[in-house]
Amino acid sequence: MYNNLLILLAVILLPWSVSNVFAQDNHDHTGHDHESEQKAKEENHDDHEGHEHESEQKVKADDHSDHEGHDDEFAVMLTPEAINLAGIRILDVKHGSIGRTIELPGEIGFNEDRLVHIAPRFAGIALYANYRVGDYVEEGKVVAVVESNESMNPYSITAPISGWVIDRHISKGEFVSEENTVFVIADLSTVWVNLAVYPKDANRNIKGKTAVIKSIGTNNVTTGIIEYVTPIMDFRTRSLTARIILSNPDNVWRPGTFVQAVITTEAGGESLVVEKDAVQYLDEEKVVFVVDGHNTFRPVEIVTGESDATHIQIISGLNEGTKYVSNGAFELKAKIVTSNLDAHAGHGH
Repeated sequence: MYNNLLILLAVILLPWSVSNVFAQDNHDHTGHDHESEQKAKEENHDDHEGHEHESEQKVKADDHSDHEGHDDEFAVMLTPEAINLAGIRILDVKHGSIGRTIELPGEIGFNEDRLVHIAPRFAGIALYANYRVGDYVEEGKVVAVVESNESMNPYSITAPISGWVIDRHISKGEFVSEENTVFVIADLSTVWVNLAVYPKDANRNIKGKTAVIKSIGTNNVTTGIIEYVTPIMDFRTRSLTARIILSNPDNVWRPGTFVQAVITTEAGGESLVVEKDAVQYLDEEKVVFVVDGHNTFRPVEIVTGESDATHIQIISGLNEGTKYVSNGAFELKAKIVTSNLDAHAGHGH
């Protein structure tokens, strides 16, 4: 009886013991899995952070390297022959004054002091006329012969100056009168530049100032001194006329040509200046090319201020005495641009 009781107790307790053992074993296994997973996550996190950090450091280093090499990338080295061919001229950055400028439109006209209208001394019949419009006639040459109505004798009409025949109103057999012009002769060795000065600039003192004159539609550029300003407004144009007497030995400046004149009036304060042609645009930034070693030129970004007809103020980017390219800067810029285009084309292949 006692033995039977022990067997019954064993049968009841055995499933509970086995269940506890399996539960404990499963708990231990789950704990190990959790620890392994945590460890794996931590290692993966450390590796990920390390790679990101290394990548970030590399990008920063590459970016810094590119930034440092930007000027070197745009540096241009030329042979002495190429320098001469490009017309490169070197000057020193220096202090100078930038004056206030005004632009005035105008027109080339005849020098009216050297423009003559020839009329007969006596009325009569023209026996012949020697010159046509466009011909050049020398002073003292006979331009026509007229038979006087009073004396019935022929007399000669001569050119009072040397110049070009720009108008003619006489033909053989035609009646001419002392009241009518038969020839107009213009001496074009000098011409007038007549500039329109509108009310907003009427009080500017421009008499005696130098004007830079550019012919509209051509590359002709010259300078002249304003010698006269009319004291009253023209009722038709509502402007004053400023006049320059311009030498024209080669007949380059033709009457009727429109011009634009730039006149510097008051001078400003002293500042660093360079010639205007030295300033170029590269990657949408203003630059000046400076000398950077033997036959090597490098663009330097600048900030500019006011300008006049020939020079521009440098606010920052250059120092006094720095050697810069005053002429030929456009050719250096073109070389950089074409070199970059070639490089991009190479990457495309």
